[in-house]
Amino acid sequence: MKDDLIISIIQKEWPLFTKTQNVGQRSACQDQMANFIISRHAYWSMYSSPVLQSYLHDLEVAHMKGQNLITFKYGYMMAYTHPDEFLNIQDKLPPISTVKHSLVTAIMTLYMKWELDIQREIPGFDTKHRPIEAINNSQTHTSVETYMTGELQSYSEVTLENILAHFLQCSKNGINPVKEYLNALHS
Repeated sequence: MKDDLIISIIQKEWPLFTKTQNVGQRSACQDQMANFIISRHAYWSMYSSPVLQSYLHDLEVAHMKGQNLITFKYGYMMAYTHPDEFLNIQDKLPPISTVKHSLVTAIMTLYMKWELDIQREIPGFDTKHRPIEAINNSQTHTSVETYMTGELQSYSEVTLENILAHFLQCSKNGINPVKEYLNALHS
């Protein structure tokens, strides 16, 4: 069931990813379907079925509205990585409500704690391709924090509520879902 949901999500995300327009030229990763499938499968594997069902619904609603959630993700990231260029596209993105902002902040607090716990336990484990914290963003390297924040901002409030509930349950049970995600990515 969970794997079927992940596969359905990836099947909907891939065409959106390949259609997303970069500020400059098309990114090489947009032509690497196998890498996309591996990374997105690992990413979605850290979530519960209710999260996956909710996000699948987000994708379906966005499709009906002619929206591309992957484009939104990268657009939101530009607020941190390319702030001047972000001003030119900001009006094309759905505004971030106060509720959504609060949910993303709460989720990111847990996510970054887990990410930094991994770095203390296994230094350098997740720093091969991107820095961890937003303070280390550059024109060529987007941090895990910025990437994840943009990702979350593209989700509905319902999906974010499900993620927060899942993460709080993980925290209560002493589970680090980020570690599970990274282990799946590197296996």
